Amino acid sequence: MIKLIATDMDGTLLNGHHRISKENLQALQSARQSNIRLVIATGRIIGDVADFIEGYGLDPYYLTMNGAELHDPQRQLLHASYIDPERAKSIYAIMRKYPSIYIEIYTDHGHYSADSRLHTYRGLLQRMREVRPGANLLSNVLWSLRNPHYRHLNYLHDLNMLWNKNIRIAKFITFSQDTRLLQNLQNELEQEVSHIAISSSFRTNIEINDAAATKGQALTDLTKRLNIREDEVLVLGDGSNDLSMFQAFPTHATAMGNAIPELKQAAAKITDDNLHHGVANAIYAMLKKQ
Repeated sequence: MIKLIATDMDGTLLNGHHRISKENLQALQSARQSNIRLVIATGRIIGDVADFIEGYGLDPYYLTMNGAELHDPQRQLLHASYIDPERAKSIYAIMRKYPSIYIEIYTDHGHYSADSRLHTYRGLLQRMREVRPGANLLSNVLWSLRNPHYRHLNYLHDLNMLWNKNIRIAKFITFSQDTRLLQNLQNELEQEVSHIAISSSFRTNIEINDAAATKGQALTDLTKRLNIREDEVLVLGDGSNDLSMFQAFPTHATAMGNAIPELKQAAAKITDDNLHHGVANAIYAMLKKQ
């Protein structure tokens, strides 16, 4: 019996137009009618996720910022793992050696950037190429300008202000089309900074969290609270930041057809890609066995 479904968003639950398809939504509603709990497991911040998901009439648990925070359906914080200020300073200093990338910092008080608005917007357009592969450039430009994430981004000329405030750092994120540059950055971070977890939502980004902030660890914390066993959990994902969930909940770990090779290797099953309602197909296959 499946009692909980944990699904990633980008590249998994969402289609190429950055929406939940009718088929995926109906499958989630069917699972809800069977008293199966839902967890949205994402690299995003709670402010980017909750209003969007609730607009579909869903009331899930929210596992955000790759596991740095876990919220209940009422958005109350249940679990958190942050990066201490000294390590945050070191991470930022290393990332600043690569001037072509733009940097965002996710915190418990919103998300911040020290880059110019133009540089940040260019970075957001790079992100949209991965998030909305079915959209053309003009559509992505217009969509990005209306995007709540971009509109709610806080700009600081000196991010050292963050270390001196009562703000907790959850995640650093950057995008670049130069994947070799990203690999060099990742190698340097892993050599110079201790107790961090580096993952990716897309092939063109890296995300840096505290080592304890993984989707797998946060989901394990939640299932213990809810008294749900490992073999009662269906997890779905496509990127390297989903790998910890697959390792923690291997029995029904299901990779999308568009997932990275490493995730497919760790999966118990592979469903269709996110453009062909892979989440719905995996849920219906599981419900038939209930």
